[in-house]
Amino acid sequence: MQLGSPRLQKTSDVFKGANGPPLPIHGSFDADFMVVDNQGKAHPGQGVCYVSDDNDLLGITWIEQISDFNSVLRRFNVQKVQKLNYDAIRDQTIAKLKHHFADVFKPELGCCTKAKATLYLKPDAHPVFIKKRLVPYASVPLLDAEIDRLVAQDVISAVDHSQWAAPIVVVRKANGSIRLCADFSTGLNDALQLHRHPLPTAEDVFTELNGGTVFSQIDFADAYLQVGVDDDSKELLTINTHRGLYRYNRLPFGVKSAPGIFQQIIDSMISGLNGVAAYLDDVIVTGRTLTEHNANLEALF
Repeated sequence: MQLGSPRLQKTSDVFKGANGPPLPIHGSFDADFMVVDNQGKAHPGQGVCYVSDDNDLLGITWIEQISDFNSVLRRFNVQKVQKLNYDAIRDQTIAKLKHHFADVFKPELGCCTKAKATLYLKPDAHPVFIKKRLVPYASVPLLDAEIDRLVAQDVISAVDHSQWAAPIVVVRKANGSIRLCADFSTGLNDALQLHRHPLPTAEDVFTELNGGTVFSQIDFADAYLQVGVDDDSKELLTINTHRGLYRYNRLPFGVKSAPGIFQQIIDSMISGLNGVAAYLDDVIVTGRTLTEHNANLEALF
């Protein structure tokens, strides 16, 4: 389409993208247009052209003037639209799952019963012991409370001696609480063999979900910490705090082997399930119908 210098007019029309956000419009002008198809056939028409910074889209008011497009639209015209209250359906589904699988939804930290994590050192690895880092005085009470919480959940245990130790990092969350993180980049990660289980690609996930029309996403709370660590690996996961040494009994975030280990465990758990795909702790369930989706969802639990 070739334009001269049409005068831009202000418009009060509002446009939104398919996913919701508004599309900024600078103005509009009346235009005669012509669309030439791949067979060389010209389709003339008239309409309002809206100017924006985004990619140009052919609107329905222009499409309706193109006979070839209209024939396609008529072939696939929707004759009946069924409106579903998905908020109510979602709430009912969640309530049913919580009733039938109450143990899964308990607020306390869960623990995987199918496998434990094992860490493997490189043949030439040597222990690395890093001294504790200073903690801001204002953060000490919060850090003490977090350590006590992790001990109560059997995530960490106090020890008197270790050849390995990593310092901790205190990360403050948006709600004012803190997260205790181990800085394993100080030595352990360089000494570990990388767990080679592959992470799925986007194509892998989309292939598994192909054909689905209803979807649910499941996210694990403290996913890695739900995986236990074997006894031989626990000493490697020692942290040095202002209260002394603690070692992890669960798989902590920040260990370079953790993603591969977790993905292998989750892949083994969802193997054979229909309409289920997982990327680390994000699990997506789908079905071609609502009934099939719900059946696949219950099979996962």
